[in-house]
Order: sequence, then C-alpha cells, then structure tokens
Amino acid sequence: MAVLEGVDHEVYISTPHFPSAVGLTLSTDCHLTSLITACHSHLLQGKIYQTVLEFLLKLQQICSSHINSVDCKGEGEGLAVLNKPLFDSLLMHLDTIGWSRVSQVSSDFTVFSLTTRDEGGRTHIMKVKVGTGYPQEQPEVEADLPNNITFSYNPSEGVVSVVDAWEKQLCAMQDVWQVLDELDSSALVLDPPAPPPRRAITRRILLENQVSVQLSVSLQHPRCFPQCHLLGPSRLTSPLAAMLLQNFQDWDLERSIKANLETILDVGVVCKKGVRAEGEQGRAREEGQGIECAICYCLHLEDALPDLTCDSCSHTYHLQCLYEWLCGQTNSRHSVNVIFGECPFCRELIMCKLPA
Repeated sequence: MAVLEGVDHEVYISTPHFPSAVGLTLSTDCHLTSLITACHSHLLQGKIYQTVLEFLLKLQQICSSHINSVDCKGEGEGLAVLNKPLFDSLLMHLDTIGWSRVSQVSSDFTVFSLTTRDEGGRTHIMKVKVGTGYPQEQPEVEADLPNNITFSYNPSEGVVSVVDAWEKQLCAMQDVWQVLDELDSSALVLDPPAPPPRRAITRRILLENQVSVQLSVSLQHPRCFPQCHLLGPSRLTSPLAAMLLQNFQDWDLERSIKANLETILDVGVVCKKGVRAEGEQGRAREEGQGIECAICYCLHLEDALPDLTCDSCSHTYHLQCLYEWLCGQTNSRHSVNVIFGECPFCRELIMCKLPA
C-alpha cells in the first residue's frame, strides 16, 4: 500500500524469483501508474534491479519525492521505511527457515509470524518481533506454549536459532498434548472453552453425579496421576475425595485419564457431544445435559462457570446469577459479605458471597 496526497493506492508486486528481482512486475491504479511512467517507466518491470529490496527502496523514493514536491501535509506517510541492514540479515535468515513458513509480515519487516507442524500434525504459530539492532539484538518471541521459549541466542543465526529452540520445545510437548487431546475428544470439557489453547494444561470435566473435576497434567509425566480438585456439594465431593486417596495407586499409565477416573471413582465421566456414553445414566448425561446454570440456562457467563451448587437439589448456579436472584427476594438477608436465601428450585437454604 502506498499513500500519496493522503490517498491510499494498492500496489501489487509479482516476484517469481524472490528475493531476486528477475521477472518482477508491478501493477497499480492509473494515478500511481502515470506518476511512475512519467518519471521511471522502467520501474514497472523492475528490470534494472538486482533484488526486491532495491526495487522497494526505489519505489519508496519515488513516492517520497512526489509527496515533497506537492508539499503534502501527510509528510512522512507512504511506504514503511525499510532498514536495509536489518532487512538483509532477516532476508538471509528467513531464506534458511523457508518462506513457506512465513504467514504474516509487517510492512517494515520488524514483526512476522512463523508456522510449523509438530509430529502429531498440530499447527503452531510463533510471533516474532525484531528491533532495529537485529541480528545483534535478540528478538522478542511469543508462542502458545505452557512455558516461555528458552533458547541460547546466536546473532550469526538470528531467528533461525529461535525457531530451532521452538521446535525442540514442541517436540518435548508431544506426550502432554496427546494426553490432553485424548481427554478433549472423549470427555465434556467445561473449561477452558473449546478449542483450548495449547498453553493450557488444566481441564475441568464433569462427572455423572454433577461433580466436576479440575485436572492439572504434569509436563514431565503427563500420563501419571494428575492434580485433582473436586468441585460440587460437599455431600458428593467428600466420598469421592476419600476414594481418590484410597485408590490413586491403581492409576494405570496405559489407560486414558477418563478411563482411570471412572475406575478409581466408580463414577462415569460425561461424554463429549457425539461420543456414545454407556449405561442409562451415562446416556442421560451425555452431551452435558443439565450442567448449565439453572437461572440463566448458560454454561459460561463471560469467563465464569456455574460453580455454586445447592446441597439439597444439586442445581448449579453462576455466582452473579444467584446473587442477583437472592437480592430480588424479600426474605433474603445479608451478613458481612454473604447473602442467605432460598434456592430457586427446592426453597432450601442457600448462600453465596458477594461478587467481587
């Protein structure tokens, strides 16, 4: 995109032999074409330039000269100023990585995204930001991983060394993601919402007795017994907690998380939509029927799940929904930061804290 006299002009450049300018062609609208033809008609074919960079710098010079000649108020606008030393180094490094893996590039080449596929066929994206001191200056990187990318930066290799470290870290995560993918494909995951980010190693799943389990998988030993936190009414979670303590040694590394939990707790895990559940109770609870908030009938309220459960009827509620309901009842009462009242369904005593 070029900007002349405050007007955007789309520029299309074909570079069949990138980064060489051989065969380069340019096409744009009639206004910019007439300007280029009047002064530098050879630019339209790019015949006298060795590299695409030389061509872009010349195009920028032409646009800037025109802006200055008409005393345009938008001085300084136009094509992004390319840092030639940075561009030359980055071009060489991206050639090594492969241009097919470059998905997005900013106009000044300081921000770009790289893609790769791991051994399991999963696609990953890493965002890279380079400063004006590149390659001596270490780039900033951002990727969807549980931990930050750790690497020993080598200025002579530049971003190539970062990509190597990124791919090694992806390789080390294969067992973790395989375990989590198995769980995501078979169980109804309440949190995080689908599709879960690759950085998330925690899952909250639902059992058939309306108790949910929050699991945290170990990065070093993903198939071992995970950290488990039971959520629900105490009359239901207490027996399950006792069974976890009693039977955790029966955890089988050859079985999935879902199968292990069902064996140890003797309670079925609610299946994901489209996955067949076994038994009458399992079929009744398949696809997570009845787990949404009993007031708003939604599972997610912004980032919140229905975490409050009535000990009497086992209906679940969002904190915000239940609080607003109780505030509207004349027989509710407050005590410090807690409100007491009747459950909307069974009319038994229920309470909740004031929302933050």
